[in-house]
Amino acid sequence: MVLSNSRLNRRVGLSFLYFIQGVPQGLIYFSLIDWLASKDFSIGDIAIITSIASLPWTLKFIIGPFVDSYQLSKMGKRKPWILSSLILLSLIFLFLSQFISIHLSPVLIGLSLSLIILSTSILDVATDGLAIDILDKDERGISNGFMWGARTLGVSISALISSILIRNYGLNQTFELFGITLLASSLFIIFQKENITDKMISFSKLSKKEQAIDLKKALYGLYQTSVTPLIFMLILFCLVSNISFGMHYVSISNLYTNIAGWDHEILTKIRSLGLYIGIFSAIGGGYLSDKYSPYKIIIISQLIIALTMISVFILSGQISNLYIGSLILILLSVMGSFVMSASLSLCMGLSIKAIAATQFAFLMSIRHFSRIIGEWLAGLLDYLSISINEIYLIMFLLSFLPILTIQRMMVLNKIR
Repeated sequence: MVLSNSRLNRRVGLSFLYFIQGVPQGLIYFSLIDWLASKDFSIGDIAIITSIASLPWTLKFIIGPFVDSYQLSKMGKRKPWILSSLILLSLIFLFLSQFISIHLSPVLIGLSLSLIILSTSILDVATDGLAIDILDKDERGISNGFMWGARTLGVSISALISSILIRNYGLNQTFELFGITLLASSLFIIFQKENITDKMISFSKLSKKEQAIDLKKALYGLYQTSVTPLIFMLILFCLVSNISFGMHYVSISNLYTNIAGWDHEILTKIRSLGLYIGIFSAIGGGYLSDKYSPYKIIIISQLIIALTMISVFILSGQISNLYIGSLILILLSVMGSFVMSASLSLCMGLSIKAIAATQFAFLMSIRHFSRIIGEWLAGLLDYLSISINEIYLIMFLLSFLPILTIQRMMVLNKIR
């Protein structure tokens, strides 16, 4: 399959890569966290695990310049990074399957999982750079919708399957099976080509003239673009855009399993259902971003997210009801996918092709750091004995910060 040949090839190839990215995340951020909460891990414990595990996401701004600068293979600009990171990911799963355990401290569990996220981050950066390289301007929104929808599908299937595997076979064997599956999926990458002139598989190096821009040039280009008022506000948007969801992800498992009394496997299944619906939501968000503008889609999404957060505060006593609790879970998942595809479209549209991986990775690093801020904040509030009910009230207030930055960006970009 030559990705640059047609829109169908681009969307299928990129969607598969995003699907693979979702597989480890479904295990880590959904089934594993829900299971740990059922084993009496507190919000603070889970915040330690997820924040440490998520730290490599914030290193994407370091990974990006290397992906842009060091392109030595005749297999293409991005494929060597994609293939090697996927193989590394599978080997890390197989390695961790030998000693990962619930009896480890939250810090050690987090450090173990961070190895998985590090290799996933490299895969993510290379895939994002590939998307910016090959997508036409008028297809970025809908393509991001398909890509994020595929990632969401990967997360949901992974969460559902890993939840069943953990219950029936244990954590170690689950990690082993995931490692084998990911290693097998790398075979699909071998048959992909970015351009017709690329080699399907090659270990020979490019000449110096054929290689990409150097590292200093990539970093200088990032600096030049970042000092403009519009990009500065985009950076600020990324910094505040994920705080409330970071708080939500570390609080939701305890709210449902320890307070509302849900079984952890049922919780994972309902969250997976929300992700399935979120696939169509992501595609819809991408389509509407193309048709109107990602700015408007983000504002509308954040308003709905804020209302859903306050509904948790108001209806916290009713969450034990399967229908009410499920509705809240599904709505947050759907809106998370909807706003994410619009945010990706916005960031990708403002990235420069010459330093695509560097600039886009920098923006995504900030978004992930925003989530970690939320995780730390939730853990701190739990340490201070702030109730989950009150934590969701704070999430409601923080959900308005992205709206303020987007409105300022619209003024700078003269969008009505």
